[in-house]
Amino acid sequence: MTAPRAALPAGLFAPDILADPYPMYADLRARSGAFWQAHPQGEGGMWMFTRHADVEQVLKDTRLTKDASRVRDVGAQAMPGHMLDRDPPDHTRMRKLVAHAFTPRVIEEQEGHIRDIARTLLEQVAPGEPFEAMTGYAMPLPVIVIAELLGVPPEDRELFRRWSGDFIDGGDFATATPESAARAQQGIMALGQYFGELVETRRAQPRDDLISHLVRAEDELGALRPGELVSNCLLLVIAGHETTVNLIGNGLKALLDHPQELERLRAQPALMPGAIEEMLRYDPPVQRALFRAALEDVEIGGQHVGQGEQVSAIIGAANRDPAAFVEPDRFDIGRSPNRHLSFGRGLHFCLGAPLAKLEARVAFEEVLKVFPRMELKSFTRRPSTMFRGLGELWVESG
Repeated sequence: MTAPRAALPAGLFAPDILADPYPMYADLRARSGAFWQAHPQGEGGMWMFTRHADVEQVLKDTRLTKDASRVRDVGAQAMPGHMLDRDPPDHTRMRKLVAHAFTPRVIEEQEGHIRDIARTLLEQVAPGEPFEAMTGYAMPLPVIVIAELLGVPPEDRELFRRWSGDFIDGGDFATATPESAARAQQGIMALGQYFGELVETRRAQPRDDLISHLVRAEDELGALRPGELVSNCLLLVIAGHETTVNLIGNGLKALLDHPQELERLRAQPALMPGAIEEMLRYDPPVQRALFRAALEDVEIGGQHVGQGEQVSAIIGAANRDPAAFVEPDRFDIGRSPNRHLSFGRGLHFCLGAPLAKLEARVAFEEVLKVFPRMELKSFTRRPSTMFRGLGELWVESG
């Protein structure tokens, strides 16, 4: 006799829960490792896993496919053909084409320029005045970096940041309104058209940027199929700055919420790399992984997942699992070991993780130099079940 499926509790995606989902995550982990979430827009649904060991298996298990033809995901429908929606060998082929821009040597060479960008942004802050850290710092820094990497002209950066933000805010099935969903559709179409035109420009006038490299891979090497180039550009734009924006914003708020840890970091700058890892664990910028589908019957944490059933993993819950972390609700910049899952595991481990960590490290090193005193004044959050980020973060500085 089959046991009834444990359903996610009603109200999981309510605004007050999204504002602080971690108590609910703790309750979910304690009650059951797996929950069935019915799809709000039709038949079917998906398994949601909350425990660290189970989430890690979901992220690594090759019996769970990312193939967009098998997975019901708004991202897959809006951006068909990018590497996150493919299994090997297609995933391997596309990832190799982009990976040269994220090698340790290339990333290390960018540190000086990223530091210049951070300093320029901070120079625009009036000393002693309240500082809105998201639009003034956390958002523009990663946008400039990914725009330059791709080859987007400076005058177009705000356009693609706005289109990307509209897609993120309106592309979440649980929190979207008809208006935000319409803006999301318009945003992704505008981004697609923009990069389609930029690709043709680089085809005629190549430069030393990632788009020109991908155009060559498509034209001369035959390594990209029709539609893959633009889809991967969209992926790099959205993933390449949204995660880092939220890492910087959430991380700064965590420091402001824990002034003892902030002062500890000031006194021991060598703790910065570990502090970045703890920011990623404590309040991860991506709360749940993109969906997968079971290629065959799979057992995850004692739960039977049938062939063809959809699976997702709540990273935010896994990162606070007491089975994996000592005092998981404590923000500890010296935490070691720290096996958080914020950049994934396995084949789809985030390609841009080293760049995101470098941007965050530089961002915090520079902001701590400029402001010998910082206190949280106010903040707002963006509504999303996948991405966890701030709309505004006002800081009293001095």
